[in-house]
This record gives sequence, structure tokens and C-alpha cells, in this order.
Amino acid sequence: MGRPAAGRILTHPLDTFPFAEGAELTRRLEGIFGDLTRLTCMDLGCGPADTVIARQVLEIPWRRLISVEAFIPYVYRLREKTVRAAHHDIREVRIESIFSTFVAREADLALMIDVLEHFPRREALRLLVQLETFVSRGIVLFVPIGDVPQDDLDQNALQRHRSRWQPEELARLGYEVEVYEGFHGQLTPPATAAWAIKRLGK
Repeated sequence: MGRPAAGRILTHPLDTFPFAEGAELTRRLEGIFGDLTRLTCMDLGCGPADTVIARQVLEIPWRRLISVEAFIPYVYRLREKTVRAAHHDIREVRIESIFSTFVAREADLALMIDVLEHFPRREALRLLVQLETFVSRGIVLFVPIGDVPQDDLDQNALQRHRSRWQPEELARLGYEVEVYEGFHGQLTPPATAAWAIKRLGK
């Protein structure tokens, strides 16, 4: 199959964009993948869906939404949320288990919103390679850029950050990367974040 062609990198400098623009998901996906009501989305490591981006995932009228979350307290909170998908499944499994839990190509899209950095680098890269043959339309990442330390949260060891990422390496993997400098303004210093999206097939 060979190495993928490098994706492009678009950078939005600090203070040149509103937070809502950097966090916007729905139109971003529609512009690449078309009518989302026809798609099955697998939201990997979805958490309790309390963030701005996570809430957008629940508000999209997917054909089917599969929420994958291993931390049971988050699953309980997720079950209380309103979801617009025609069908919604919640699976209480680790992300690494999806390849034996689901059928390949059962989902069109895989989302990993603030998830990749929770894996050691080698495991993260292996997961991305596996996903390319597991979903049919694309992979969507949202990831902090550079050194953004985080320890356990909510007594959840899965919340620890175990790897760091740069736009250039995501682009080398064939992702189209859009960088928002200082996006995480609640952190000191503000942390940059990026969308990285890879379209698969047609």
C-alpha cells in the first residue's frame, strides 16, 4: 500500500479565531463526509460527553452512534444524555477491544476527541493503522499539540496523558491538520490543539 501522501497543515494563530470556531464539529464533518444522517459513527473514548465538542457529537442525527467508553462512572453519566442519532449504542469496553467486539466496516467514521494522547505512542500509532481497515469513510482526531501534561482525573487512570503529538507527524500519516494555537485557554500556558482528519476510500 506504501506510505500515504502527506496531508496539509493549516494554522490559526492565537487570538485570530473564536473558541466556537475552533471547537466546531458538525459543519467540519459535513464538508468532508456529506450527509451525516446516513453515517454510522463510532465515538471512541467518548467519556461523559460534557465538553463542547462531545455535546455536538450527541446532537448530530447520525444513522447510528456507537459510544465506546471503558470508565463505568462516565457510562452512567452518558446514559442520562439526550442523543439525536436514530440508533444509539453504548459499549462499555476499552478502545483496543473494538476490533474483536465489532465487525469491520460496521462504522463509517471513527472519532477520537482528546483521546490519542492517552495512549503510549507506539500503541496509538498501531491503533490508527488498525482503524484504517476497520472503518469505511474516515478517522477524525482532536488532539492537544506539544507537551500538555495531565495525570489521573476523576480517579480514572485512563485520563493520564501518555504521548505528545505535533502537526507535522499527523500530516505525515496522511491527515489533513488544522491547528488552533492556544485553543485550551483554561490551561497555563494555553495549550494548542488540532483537528486531524483522514478520509478513507471514496
